[in-house]
Amino acid sequence: MKKRTLYLLAALLLAGCSVFSQTSPQTFQDIDAFVEQARQDWKVPGVAVGIVKGDEVVFSKGFGLRDVASQKPVTEQTLFAIGSSTKALTALSVLQLADEGLVELDSPVLDYLPDFRMHDDYVTQHLTVRDLLCHRSGLPRHDFVWYGSDDSREALFQKLQYLEPNRGFREVFQYQNLMYMTAGYLVGEVTHSSWEEQVQQRIFQPLQMERANFSVEAMQKDANYAKPYNKEKDEVKQMDFRNIDAIGPAGSVNASVNEMCHWLIAQLNGGKYGAAEIATATSIAESHKSNIPVTGPLSGFLAFDNNDGPITYGLGWFISTHQGRLALQHGGNIDGFSAMVAFLPKDSIGVVVLTNLNGTMLPAVIRNFVFDKMLGEEVRDWNGEMLNMISQMEEQQEMQQEEQGLKRVKGTQPSHGIKAYTGQFTHPAYGAITITPEGDSLHLSYHTFELGLSHYHYDVFAGDNPILGKMKIAFHNNIDGDVEHLSTVMEPSIDAIYFERKTEEKAFTEAELDAFTGQYLIMGVQKLTVSRKDGQLQLTVPGQPTYTLEYYKGLEFKLQSLKGYSTLFQKDSSGQVTGLVMIQPNGQFKGEKVDGENE
Repeated sequence: MKKRTLYLLAALLLAGCSVFSQTSPQTFQDIDAFVEQARQDWKVPGVAVGIVKGDEVVFSKGFGLRDVASQKPVTEQTLFAIGSSTKALTALSVLQLADEGLVELDSPVLDYLPDFRMHDDYVTQHLTVRDLLCHRSGLPRHDFVWYGSDDSREALFQKLQYLEPNRGFREVFQYQNLMYMTAGYLVGEVTHSSWEEQVQQRIFQPLQMERANFSVEAMQKDANYAKPYNKEKDEVKQMDFRNIDAIGPAGSVNASVNEMCHWLIAQLNGGKYGAAEIATATSIAESHKSNIPVTGPLSGFLAFDNNDGPITYGLGWFISTHQGRLALQHGGNIDGFSAMVAFLPKDSIGVVVLTNLNGTMLPAVIRNFVFDKMLGEEVRDWNGEMLNMISQMEEQQEMQQEEQGLKRVKGTQPSHGIKAYTGQFTHPAYGAITITPEGDSLHLSYHTFELGLSHYHYDVFAGDNPILGKMKIAFHNNIDGDVEHLSTVMEPSIDAIYFERKTEEKAFTEAELDAFTGQYLIMGVQKLTVSRKDGQLQLTVPGQPTYTLEYYKGLEFKLQSLKGYSTLFQKDSSGQVTGLVMIQPNGQFKGEKVDGENE
């Protein structure tokens, strides 16, 4: 999916952490100079960096601009979206309930959320609260279920049952935002409040995070917030804020670098910030404990400063090493913002890096440089190495896209006219895709995304969108030659998702429906009765249940509960209904309309 795949990886990736020896003024001068140079190298409009040593904030500063058009500078008080760095806050909100005995990490989610359903019954019964928090549900990301959707948190929760896994339960680590949303939903249900209220009262308030909030809508009401930007080739442009309130526990928090330093101090000091204690030292340690190895493409990025050492996931934290020292971190990326929160627990050093550029690896570069300087270690060329790595990845991605074009079969034509492909196609979890005609081509609408489609080959159409990337849409005919489904890759790690064409809605008057009612004699032997009830036609076959007829097209109605069965009514030249054809998988059976006297 074009750059989106790269950026989603880049979003999480950030590992690392460290501690200090003696920190000289020159160390901070070097950090200051490095951040500004690296910011320019990566073309990032604004950056805020905070460094924690023990229980103190020893460095906090803004660089560049929070608003390019008005030339407003970033300060240490500027609000940024922290993206998936939110997950550690959500994990701690669950652990706070565990401290009170309201939640047991290794009890099934079903104990706390009776409506919880996964695709597999066994997983439904056995998936625990801990499983939610360490990404081992068996589900791949399935991000387009929520990304750009206007579904509520509860609606997304109800859709989990329709999402197919691609790996076994607890088999491997697979990053999963919907599971963290579910953890936050659980917090709200158990406390009879909401995840937002619990984090506000039990984390933000004691940590004096007075301006931190949970929505880009709230952030924009603040006097000092950063605007989001995206780099398109070499040009940086402002982009729209994206509201992700429904998935909030996975990534919706906004905060200043100063406030996030308070959060790090609590992590480094067993849950304590000054006189406040946000959790027991036992729960803080539990969140820092490894639960599952991290493997796959994500681990390649995380190993950037880990000398290819092991990487694991705790509860809201990636766990690895930096220069041989234990390091915990979590990055974040949401439209227009990239972040990094990282610390070296045994060295008592932490760093926060917040930026207002989409999908940039600058936070990881700054993190590594800061840790090297604070530890008094020799500094690697983190900036040059990462710039080179990203450049190579982008080149490889372009080559892969070119290679995909080699599979195109030239000289083919669609099997239908353009209008035949139009309509609404739905999936119980992914929602609706709407296809409309656009001249000799098609136009796709999905959530908040728009995409022009041109013919690719056969019944496949293709288009390109900055967020969706390059997409191919395959249309599928039923046995009667009608376009009944479309399929497209919404989740790269599984097969294409199938969307079923939604039956065209048509309003009939009672008189129009009554024209179809009556008795029909099939092949001179079998009598069928069509009647009207509650504004719908019903079909009665002796010895069988009564079937509701659902309008399909023209004079054809489908049997609502029998797939592959439909009733096609027939009219004469005067418009009178004279008969029907029962269309079934085993054939078509014609029937004549009869009155009661001629049965």
